[in-house]
Amino acid sequence: MTVSSARAPTLRGRRVTLRPMTHADAPHAVRWANDADFAWYQWGRRPGRFPDDEAACKWMDVITEHRGVMFVIEYEGRPIGQANYRDLQPKGKSAEVGIGIGEPALWGKGIGREALGLLVRHLVDDLQVHRVTLSVLAFNDRAIASYKAAGFEVEGIERDGVMTDHGTWADDVKMAYVVGQSRLEFDPRPVVLTGTHIRLEPLRREHAAELFSVAHDDDIWRLFLVPMPRDVVELERWIAAALEEQTLGNQVAFITRRMSDGAPIGSTRFLHIDRANKTAEIGWTFLGRDARRTVANTEAKYLQLRHLFDELGANRVWLQTDKLNERSQRAMERLGAIKEGELRDDRISHDGRVRTSVVYGITRSDWPSVRARIEGLLAR
Repeated sequence: MTVSSARAPTLRGRRVTLRPMTHADAPHAVRWANDADFAWYQWGRRPGRFPDDEAACKWMDVITEHRGVMFVIEYEGRPIGQANYRDLQPKGKSAEVGIGIGEPALWGKGIGREALGLLVRHLVDDLQVHRVTLSVLAFNDRAIASYKAAGFEVEGIERDGVMTDHGTWADDVKMAYVVGQSRLEFDPRPVVLTGTHIRLEPLRREHAAELFSVAHDDDIWRLFLVPMPRDVVELERWIAAALEEQTLGNQVAFITRRMSDGAPIGSTRFLHIDRANKTAEIGWTFLGRDARRTVANTEAKYLQLRHLFDELGANRVWLQTDKLNERSQRAMERLGAIKEGELRDDRISHDGRVRTSVVYGITRSDWPSVRARIEGLLAR
């Protein structure tokens, strides 16, 4: 056992335990690093970062040399990942952390978030750290959402900060938890919104393959600002752009699924999120041919509006559409949104046309009547 690990306590949570890692745990690190998904999302590497136990031990020793401690994350009595802190600065009261759940089957269950919380509390409460930082690959949007939920905020994006083993560059997101900085009351984050007919789930890059057949429709993109994705790769880029805005806190993107069979039928977003003034836009909404003129759009808007107003306390939610898109304008009016005006020549479409946008709004005082109106439509 290294000296730092020998002095480290065991941290116990409701479901997970963090115990000091020793060289005897090297086989676990080797096993985790050999998982293709773990290696890619953790480091942008191919499997096999640690070819043997000796390489894993050297990794542990490097963390220790950089004023750090390695922990094994245990869940249900078995090792399932690692957490560490390093570069502990007593004068600056800061440290950097890293965490990884080595078994992808356990991703999305809140295990990593709980482990990270234990580590941060240890740093803050026991070691009097004021600022905790971490770095995460920009394409690991699941981890970014989890870190935000644990109290970390995005402070910037290091463009092309990491060279991956695939020969491509990846952006590196810099995040920090700072003692005393609280989360704003109005702070839309990725969330699952479930209705009777449809369910809105956080949009992810891996959804491109199943969403492409729905999105590959000229009628959807005819009045959008960007051209129709011609293949799955282009749709992945479109999703990646949405998720970068989500990382920066400007948007929250959803995939829309039919409840009866889980099939994807479209997408929608929160955007232009203004936390201080408690306002947001609902937009970038599209539905596949089979879902148009059904209850899908009405219920999706209801779920989004209810979340923004009733759960997050919005003051105003707005929608906008191309002046040429009369079908969309009628749909907004049908919901009870109030036409507020036009933004003349405010955007350039992908075909070079300068668009005029029609803006609709729903305020907090409007919401009770709008909610009753939509609930009446859904009851039909």
